[in-house]
Amino acid sequence: MVSLFPDTPQLRFVYEQDSCPLCGGALKVLKTHSRKVATLHIGHFDAHETIMSCDRCPDKPSFRSRELAELVPEGCNFGYDVMVFAGRSLFQGLLTVAETASELAKRNVRVSESEIRELAARFVISLGIAHAEAAPQLRKHLGVNGGYILHLDSTCQKGSAHLMTGIDELSGMVLLNAKMATENGGATAEFLRNLTTRFGTPAAVSCDMSSAILNAVENTLTDVPIFICHFHFLRDLGKDLMADDYAVIRERLSHHGPKAELKRLRRELRDRTEVHSKELDCLLGHIENGTAPPPGLIASLPGDAALGAFVTSALEAENQGDGCGFPFDRPHLAFYRQIQAVLPAAATLRDCERFDSRTERLYDRAIKAMSPVCADRELTAAADRIERKAKVFDDLRIAMRIVEPQAHKGLNDDGNDLDIHTIESRVNDFRHALLADQELMAHPGYSAMLEQLDKYWDRLFCDPIVLDTPTGERLVQPQRTNNILERFFRRLNRACRKRTGHQLTAKVLNKMLPDVPLIANLEDTTYYRILLDGCETLEQRLARINRKLVRSSLEHARKAGSGLSRKTRAALRKRPAPIEIALHILKNTA
Repeated sequence: MVSLFPDTPQLRFVYEQDSCPLCGGALKVLKTHSRKVATLHIGHFDAHETIMSCDRCPDKPSFRSRELAELVPEGCNFGYDVMVFAGRSLFQGLLTVAETASELAKRNVRVSESEIRELAARFVISLGIAHAEAAPQLRKHLGVNGGYILHLDSTCQKGSAHLMTGIDELSGMVLLNAKMATENGGATAEFLRNLTTRFGTPAAVSCDMSSAILNAVENTLTDVPIFICHFHFLRDLGKDLMADDYAVIRERLSHHGPKAELKRLRRELRDRTEVHSKELDCLLGHIENGTAPPPGLIASLPGDAALGAFVTSALEAENQGDGCGFPFDRPHLAFYRQIQAVLPAAATLRDCERFDSRTERLYDRAIKAMSPVCADRELTAAADRIERKAKVFDDLRIAMRIVEPQAHKGLNDDGNDLDIHTIESRVNDFRHALLADQELMAHPGYSAMLEQLDKYWDRLFCDPIVLDTPTGERLVQPQRTNNILERFFRRLNRACRKRTGHQLTAKVLNKMLPDVPLIANLEDTTYYRILLDGCETLEQRLARINRKLVRSSLEHARKAGSGLSRKTRAALRKRPAPIEIALHILKNTA
């Protein structure tokens, strides 16, 4: 690091006018003081400020240098440019605190890691205030698209508060964020009232099947069409249909515990399997193509390598799904069915082939691990039931043209781009076919499935909405999933892991300021221009924000679930604090 100046420079700042802007009288020097500050373009310097006052005005107002106020917040030692650099490095560049400190040091600004965290927090709070102040202009911008389609959801970790976020589907803009203890109707309704006050009533709302969100939207945004996420609907429907039987499969597999022994066998056989991997690949190729493998190929495959392939196939069966989780993927069922296929093959080889004693012992261990699983009648019955139910469930997935079997799109599946009325017609055909099957309808699970379909039908297959834009009417079919927010929350989690090296835990989420998601808006050039409101840089825009409002907003955001300030919580952490409270109460009571 090379310093710009051999010694710390002293720069003088004085109020830019000679006369009082209120009465026009002459100004007098009230006091002078110095403080050490740092900015990116200068580095560290001593700011010597002369504060003026007017004796002729009733309250004797004081006047400070606007130039210094635009560089450094009052009462702070680091400039707005350092604050913006720290905030954007952490939340946009995804640098660690130590890396941010190192980058600032290269720019002749020495900052401690705790100060960087404080600067980043002030940046987020200031950005949230600027976003709120820009709401009227942002509302006009949304009007160019004919309004906005609100996607609403919250994220949480076990035991944490909920971070609720609203995103516009048309512009991709994060509109509002809020922390709430739980996703309840009252807090969600308050969130929606704040949102509509800033940006007006949405043209439509897309959400999952959370009863709190649905009730809040119904009561707060009357006559606004609600679009239920098809992915969440299918997931909840499938869980209701198959969860009980799937729990039996998980419990029985856990009881027998074959996986640990199979993993040990795979480790022991890995070298032999790798040596003969070419023969295995060739054999599998013939099987996939439906051609008979050459006799010599099978003879050249040793028994232990074949067993390694059997064991690996059983363990790899859990990865056959589409990456969407239960009930779309059923890894425990796939694992069980593969064991049923592997066990007779291993037993046949064990009985027919002449292996050395070591290989025989390996086969005996595999057969011993898998035999109790295949002999479990309760497990077999549960697997048969769940496969029958899965067939009906998969038919509905195909009819709705979303998260279809073997689509391999994972959680990013937005559904097939078909006309909503065509999809509605396909689902209606599925419904009639299910009703006509008396054997299935005798089971309460399928009748409950139809009840859910009927209950949410109007919100699953809403007509496209008509938006009035400056250029005329625009017909829009909102997305059939709430994946906009699901992907956004996953990016938030990935950003946390990259920045800190840890998952987004309950502790981290509780400490996260609610307006952190607004950082994503800065990548939108139109949003950025509206946010600047005529300023050339973000630093200039944030310098216009009232610093008292920033401090009070930061203190409010940092209050824990108890509603106590950080200072009060720190005092209560001290060991004598409860004793002192008790003594104080007793003394005053006496």
